[in-house]
Amino acid sequence: DYVGKGQVVVVDFWASWCSPCRREISGTLMEMHKKYDGKGLKILGVACWDKLEDTKKAIEELQIPWEQILDTQYIASDAYGFNAIPHIIVFSADGTILSRGLQGEELMAKVDELMAEKK
Repeated sequence: DYVGKGQVVVVDFWASWCSPCRREISGTLMEMHKKYDGKGLKILGVACWDKLEDTKKAIEELQIPWEQILDTQYIASDAYGFNAIPHIIVFSADGTILSRGLQGEELMAKVDELMAEKK
């Protein structure tokens, strides 16, 4: 429903109790959203391994503006084969996985590179 639709998609698998996840959201992903929202980049949050009410509270606390898929528990981690969060997957406009596991400056550099190629 989200990838392969002509946009670069950054999917962030996270949980409310995960401090590194919260730092990535409030830092890199928020910066990325401000820089590229409406310019061919979509960020999607996927809450896993978390209680629904805790996820909703964290979304409000962190003021996350992008779409979220809630209460996935182990479905996402089983489907994409990861066992630690945050886990971030970058998909190309055609839906191909371009990177997995990048965070911080490395993630921003990869997205900057992809967005420059789109121009």
